[in-house]
Amino acid sequence: MAWVFGIVIVILLVVSAGFRKFAGVLILVCAVGGFLYWQYQENEERESKRRIPVSELKFDGVSLKSSYGSYDMVGRITNNSPKYTLKAVQLKLTFKDCEKLNPNNCIVVAEDNEHIYLNIPSGQARDFKEGVYLSSNLNIKGNMVWSYAIEYTEGE
Repeated sequence: MAWVFGIVIVILLVVSAGFRKFAGVLILVCAVGGFLYWQYQENEERESKRRIPVSELKFDGVSLKSSYGSYDMVGRITNNSPKYTLKAVQLKLTFKDCEKLNPNNCIVVAEDNEHIYLNIPSGQARDFKEGVYLSSNLNIKGNMVWSYAIEYTEGE
């Protein structure tokens, strides 16, 4: 049935100059509308990353537990923002292999970005558990030391 509609449109485009103008204007309006919607979405994404500063979050008891060949990162996040709900946090995880006799002598053996999806209203806390899958097998010769840094938050 759709092919009949397509044939009718093609015939109208060939035969009717008025329909060609209408189709051209319609395509232009749709393109401009699509561009404006895309710009709005990009702006909304940028703004969501500015709503909750890192200083308004509190991380408690964050630890890494071995789990069937991978790791689970667990802990609690408190949202101290007076206004916004925390929707997500982007963390950069760094894994280091440190010598047992000299713990200051370390080498980075893996890095990973973890995006944790949450829903923490203003003034509340939630526990989280996030699976961490590294692209390489960690062959730690000394002691494994890991750390995390908050890259950005997303608030609504």
